[in-house]
Amino acid sequence: MTTGKEYDYIRDHMDLPRTKALNEYHTKFPPADVGIQRLCRILEAFMGIEDNSNPHDDDEEDDLEEMLNAFPQG
Repeated sequence: MTTGKEYDYIRDHMDLPRTKALNEYHTKFPPADVGIQRLCRILEAFMGIEDNSNPHDDDEEDDLEEMLNAFPQG
């Protein structure tokens, strides 16, 4: 996850010493998207902006349960 590459790519193209070195490098110099995310979180905290979105909507879970009940396992 820290490399920004898919697991299969890392498994097929990198060995452990290279992966460790890349992780250490990213610790010192994070990729731009990580830096931007951190900056956004700092600005949100400074300005008092809170994330009020609810990732687990009960209505969606009920809909999923109804859909799964429509396909009984035999």
